[in-house]
Amino acid sequence: MLYYIHGYLSSPHGSKGTILKKELDAIPVKYRNVPAEDLVIRDCLDEIKKVIADDKQSVLIGSSLGGCLVSKLALEIPDKIKQIILLNPAVIPPDVDIHSIPDMPKRILKDMKDNRLFTQNLDTKIVVFSATEDKIVPSDWVIRFSQFQQATVQFLHDDHRFSKNLTRLPEKIKDFI
Repeated sequence: MLYYIHGYLSSPHGSKGTILKKELDAIPVKYRNVPAEDLVIRDCLDEIKKVIADDKQSVLIGSSLGGCLVSKLALEIPDKIKQIILLNPAVIPPDVDIHSIPDMPKRILKDMKDNRLFTQNLDTKIVVFSATEDKIVPSDWVIRFSQFQQATVQFLHDDHRFSKNLTRLPEKIKDFI
């Protein structure tokens, strides 16, 4: 099965979730029942695990924070995850000071940051879509993660939300599934 894991300020039924459901039959996953600033990473991971529990070979599409969550799940339950597709994944490199990152609670950033993503290979196929005009997730984070994980990377001239390519995103993803 194909699942969509949304970003920090998004929802499973935002524009990406809606189009991925319609075009790819992706299941949008609701991983939090609290305002974004109150989420707990561990709780989010546990909610996603519940949704995919009966699926032995999940393909997870994660956008921004969702990309971080999906990557962390690939570390925790590699036998259940066949592939991850990451859209501007918010994976924080080990040397980044979380206090330099604006607009997110430091508690959440601390739990997002997982050095294993840069020191331990994920045992799954990884495809990354990186927007060259992303002002939210620095491209060097995505490139460093992708290089270490030996991921396939597609660069798109777009913003963090893939506003210019949103309608073409399902077709681009389909090329890698």
